[in-house]
Amino acid sequence: MKRAKGRSAKKVIRNWRHGRALLARWWKKCANLQVELKRPRVIDVVPIDYLRGEPVGTAGEGKKRFRGRLIFVTNADVTIRRPSGAILIIDNYEIVSLSDSRHRFEPAKPS
Repeated sequence: MKRAKGRSAKKVIRNWRHGRALLARWWKKCANLQVELKRPRVIDVVPIDYLRGEPVGTAGEGKKRFRGRLIFVTNADVTIRRPSGAILIIDNYEIVSLSDSRHRFEPAKPS
C-alpha cells in the first residue's frame, strides 16, 4: 500500500517504559499535542461573576478530544495548557492517548 507523498506512518507506543522517554521529549519541546480522554470533560475557561461566585452563562460542552501544549508530566498526571490559556491537570487513568503528528502514546490499561 502506498502512502500519500509527504506523509509518514504514525508510530504507536503502548508501554510506559518507552512512553516516559517520549513524554520527556515532548515536555522539553513544550510540544503541541492532541489529547483524547475516556469521558467528556468541560475544558474551556468559564467566566465567573466575582460578586456571587457563580459561572456566568452555560458551563460549556464536554469534549473527549482537544489540543494543548504539554507543560509538565508526573507519575500520576499530565498538565496541559489550552490555547485559551486554561491549564488542565489530567490524571493518567483518564487518558486514552496523547499524540503529536508523528508519535501516538496509548498508555496500557492497568490490570
